[in-house]
Formats: sequence, structure tokens, C-alpha cells
Amino acid sequence: SDGFSFSMVAYTDDWGDSWQCSEPIVGGGNIQPSFARKNDGTLVTYMRDNGPPPKRVHVSESKDQGKTWSKVYDHSQLKNPGAGLELMNLQDGRFLAIYNDTEGGRHSLAVSISEDEGKTYKWTRHLEKDPPEGGRYHYPSIIQGADGTLHATYSYFVKNDAGKEVKSIKYACFSVDWVQHN
Repeated sequence: SDGFSFSMVAYTDDWGDSWQCSEPIVGGGNIQPSFARKNDGTLVTYMRDNGPPPKRVHVSESKDQGKTWSKVYDHSQLKNPGAGLELMNLQDGRFLAIYNDTEGGRHSLAVSISEDEGKTYKWTRHLEKDPPEGGRYHYPSIIQGADGTLHATYSYFVKNDAGKEVKSIKYACFSVDWVQHN
């Protein structure tokens, strides 16, 4: 809920015939959760920070398949200006995050890969990186195809030659190797 600045999870055990809701994920302005699973089965959610500055990616974990969640804490490494982001497991199990990696503004959009289930992110590559007065890139979404290729979409707001803002959705296709090649 953007209005109440908290998150809940809906889950199903019967492929969508019926749904249940988790307990609220309690924190200071955590909204728009995205999920990955650790090797031990623990679910991890990264959330947009809708609270006061300084902004960081909010994190919570569930050890019971999403029914209850830990208290929200800030990710120590991932900056975020309070913008939407996405977390996923790569085919090999590693975590991938796509997010705005600044504390102020959405002029930089990064893709990062973690080998330790999100504790640290060893590799980061930018899909977009402008000065603060440049374009705005936000609300990313990403999937990995069967062939391993990563497919991302995101809002793409840039100024044309006449100085008028042009709004679009941008599609980017790249490999895990591209992200790891700093």
C-alpha cells in the first residue's frame, strides 16, 4: 500500500484457486516488494523506501514461505532514492537486483549480481548513468530467458533536441557476462 507505506504478500498453495495474505511486513515506508529465494528456502524481499531520507533498499525475510516476515531493515550496500526496483534469482541461484543506485534522483539505473544471497554485490553495471539533471529511468522489470539472456524494461524519460521531455518504455537485452565485465 503506497498510502499506508507497508507491504503484504498474497500467496497460493493451489496454483491460484485460492489465496491467503501474509502478516504485514512491518517497517518504515516499505512498499512494492520483489522476491528471491535463498538456498535454504528463506524468501527475501527488497522493497522501495517510501519513508524519510536517507533512502536505502528495504529488506525483509520469511522462513515460512511468506506467511510471516522479519522486521524490515536497510540494505547496507544498496542505495536507492525511494524508487521501484526488482530482485530475482538467476538460473544459477545467485541474486540479481535492478535499481536506481543513488540517494537522490533516478538518473542512474544499475544491475548488480550477488554471490552471497544479497549480502554484498560484487558486480554492478549501469544500463543508464546521467548527471542529476539528465534523464530519468525507473520502475525496472527483469527476467532471464531459457537461454540465459536477461531482458529488462524500464521507464525512459529523456529530453529531445528541442528540450522537451519524451517519455517511453525502454527494452534492454544483455548477458550475465556483460554485467560481470566491469
